[in-house]
Amino acid sequence: MINQLLETFPQIEVACLTTIVEKHVFVFEAEKAVFVSDRDKYHLHIENKINTEFYFIQNDDCVMKMVKGGQCDYVICNNQSVYFVEIKVAAGNLANHRKEAYSQLENTFKYYAHRINFTNINDLNALVCFPNKRRIVKSSESTKRKEFKIKYRINLEVGNYISFE
Repeated sequence: MINQLLETFPQIEVACLTTIVEKHVFVFEAEKAVFVSDRDKYHLHIENKINTEFYFIQNDDCVMKMVKGGQCDYVICNNQSVYFVEIKVAAGNLANHRKEAYSQLENTFKYYAHRINFTNINDLNALVCFPNKRRIVKSSESTKRKEFKIKYRINLEVGNYISFE
């Protein structure tokens, strides 16, 4: 997967890509991703249960810099799984933030799918993160979840946790 991404978006290797091997990674959403410890405030927890490399790509303002229609914050992947991640930290109407996040995730997936063949990836995911002190993993609302699954073969979830297993 990473080879396809590097061929398609050669600029990501220099400015946008972080290779990670740690078992636990915690991400705080600022202008760009900030990797923090579990004792610090964080928005996303990534657990690497298979102890192999995974790749963290800063998508927003890096890969999709000039794309209109919004884009998700990060693309996180290994060779079996891909996660498109949008973190919403702003206060306000949760329903509006969720709707905007779905739109950003959909736009991002369409952008990538137009350039990359995902047919060999069995685990395609879109994750909307909202700040929470507890670990949350749950399916998104059923109509959007069903729409993403049928149109794009993507598992749509709302939460703050990713596990590579």
